[in-house]
Amino acid sequence: MSEQWATVELMGHATTAGRIVMENGLLRVDVPEGDTFRTEYYGMGAIYSVKIVSEEISRAFVKPVVCAYEYDAPIVTREQHEKRVRELERKISGMMFENDELKRRLTTVNGLPAPLDDGLGANGEEIPFDDGEDYEDDE
Repeated sequence: MSEQWATVELMGHATTAGRIVMENGLLRVDVPEGDTFRTEYYGMGAIYSVKIVSEEISRAFVKPVVCAYEYDAPIVTREQHEKRVRELERKISGMMFENDELKRRLTTVNGLPAPLDDGLGANGEEIPFDDGEDYEDDE
């Protein structure tokens, strides 16, 4: 039997390619790396699909794609970063002071009126009930 080359899709969205052979219930994939091969073994449960392709397609499939990006200058200079950190630290400090001051004011002054659950006002006077409707007496 001649060599078979394939792309192998695996569960987990991974794909590999190379020379394939069934060996002891496992799929052996010899992945080309230049003039040599890296051998990988996969169980049948790990394989999503196998597509038979030519050696040329298989070798092209596994060639690494190298993307290089060049930056002319850093996105933020160290001085800009440190200046912004100092600004934010001052802002946080001011907010913490304001928060502490508001807590102090709320605890020293009873800022909320007493609940009206008994139908009496804050000084004990009776609060008349008026729902806005005009009722006639039946007497």
